[in-house]
Amino acid sequence: MKTVKVLLSVAICLFLASMALAQENPEILPDSPLYQAKRQMETAELNAGLDPLQKATLHTKYAEERLQEIKTMVSKGKPEFVEGLVSDYGVALNGAMDEIDGAQAQGRDVNDALNAVESSTKKHTEVLMGILEKVPEQARPAITRAMETSQQGRNRALDVLSKIQRGEIPLGKPEDAGKPAGVGSSEKRGSTEEFGKPESAGRPTGIPSGRPSGTGGRGGRGR
Repeated sequence: MKTVKVLLSVAICLFLASMALAQENPEILPDSPLYQAKRQMETAELNAGLDPLQKATLHTKYAEERLQEIKTMVSKGKPEFVEGLVSDYGVALNGAMDEIDGAQAQGRDVNDALNAVESSTKKHTEVLMGILEKVPEQARPAITRAMETSQQGRNRALDVLSKIQRGEIPLGKPEDAGKPAGVGSSEKRGSTEEFGKPESAGRPTGIPSGRPSGTGGRGGRGR
């Protein structure tokens, strides 16, 4: 019994160490044994955030990371990972917009968040167009779907921004309205710079498999 407890403790320590390493290394890719820990850290970070605009920032960041992972796996000659990563990219992007919708429903100022999504997805589409020219034929439908998802996210953000500009939707309270003192800042409004640099999005729930498609499930579709 004592041996079992020791082994369990060692296993837990190794797991926590791998998660910490994954969090510190953004270059961990889906073909790495630490990729699962990286995605688990993303999920934990999302679950820890209570503010919808903070979650929107994380989702946008994780969408950017999934896009970069797609690009890198294609360059490494591993297109079998593309399908799962494209699905994860869509989940992250939709998660960002859903959180923004939630903040809007609370009467929050979502201008910065919408501008961040609009700017990011415009760049994403350009990157995906470049990837489309390099992937093998079997991976092209997934890249095309990612381009459609990116454009839909941009259109969704632009639609809300247009309604705000026309006065159909109120501008809302500053982003730090209702937060504890010292949390957030509303000194700058209407700028995407303080919203955060997008990088993918992870998923709000679950743990991704990080496996390529066709190996017991859709790669990256665990959460």
